[in-house]
Amino acid sequence: MMTEKDNRMAANKAVREWKSHHQQTYSDFKRQVAAIGSGDLSLMERTMGLLDDCMPQNARNFYAYIYKYIMNPDSVADDQTAFSDYDQLAAECIFHHAMIKVDSSTGEIEETKTPDSDCIIIRTDDLGESFESMPSSMKCVLNDLINQIIASGIDTPLADQDRIALQNLALLVTKTVYVYSLLFVPEYLEQLYKRIAVEGELLAYCIYFFVTFDHGLRQMADVFSKQMVDGQSTSFTAEMFRMCLRTFIAHSLTSRTDTKEGWQQLANETSSDDCWKEIMFTLRSCQSHGGQQKDSRTLDELLIGDKARLKAHIKDYLSENPGTSRLAYLLYALRQSGHIESCNYITFHRALQSLSPKPLGGPDVPQRRYHELMADPKLLGSKGKKWQQAKAIIDRWTVLFGKNDI
Repeated sequence: MMTEKDNRMAANKAVREWKSHHQQTYSDFKRQVAAIGSGDLSLMERTMGLLDDCMPQNARNFYAYIYKYIMNPDSVADDQTAFSDYDQLAAECIFHHAMIKVDSSTGEIEETKTPDSDCIIIRTDDLGESFESMPSSMKCVLNDLINQIIASGIDTPLADQDRIALQNLALLVTKTVYVYSLLFVPEYLEQLYKRIAVEGELLAYCIYFFVTFDHGLRQMADVFSKQMVDGQSTSFTAEMFRMCLRTFIAHSLTSRTDTKEGWQQLANETSSDDCWKEIMFTLRSCQSHGGQQKDSRTLDELLIGDKARLKAHIKDYLSENPGTSRLAYLLYALRQSGHIESCNYITFHRALQSLSPKPLGGPDVPQRRYHELMADPKLLGSKGKKWQQAKAIIDRWTVLFGKNDI
């Protein structure tokens, strides 16, 4: 059974392979990222367009219904087209504080008695407490919603009783938007998956590589800090920048796509005092997840030189040397000839699998053999039969890989 870690490794490998064949596409994407700093928001518009395209139709209907309700409640009194199959479940949650469990991986939605850490839990009994802990920018959005309902069509001061009634109505609308928005998550993710995995959306691949392998979140934070310094933001957008910084830092540390040291470097380089304080404060409150993200470079990324010819030679080697332990000699010969980037054996083993029609076998034996060679190259001069065979193989293939035409 595939674990979450296995799925992440498979996704990382697929995106790296995609990048090796779409260098120009990614270069164009990076230029658009850089242009954001000078006010060109075309990339942001493309990204929002992609997200909008994936919004389920029943979600569009629902938000249109809510908007019309806020503007004029009487105009939607008989309009039931906005509501989905989850009306009864949503009502139990909104009015009777039932908890709803949303499994974003399977799409299953059901009422539950106990929270599940692996699922999204929807509950409204603690909405007031949740509201207090929300970022200021999100409070702005909900406050605007509440104020708009209260102020809509009202030109005269209200009695306290009427104002309380309107505030309760606003809270009910807020709860409804909150619950239904989360109920739409599985269908939204399904649409997004189809757009990326089935249709091969180029923008999504670019964003994945940018965030996962190119310190993309830190680069975007750098763009935000420059805009804060240049005074190109209102108080609202400045708060949005700060919220993004907190989110970027937390996500990058949790997914191990960046380190605390990297963020501290950005904080020390920025000339924005607010940005510096936000980064340092967030780092103090974020839990550090030790270790580095696994190296999932592809063979094309590891090889140096004529990659096609090198891979042809490697296939010949695998054909002539079927023994698993001899994979160690292959990496050693590539290293001796200068045709491979610095990497550990496990990274090479994973990358090499793309050239083999069948599993290469466990990496334990060749990894141990490779480490022995790296620790003591003089082993190749010993009289042991194993090492004499190893020397003959390595010498031959080091010469082949070292030819000038590769």
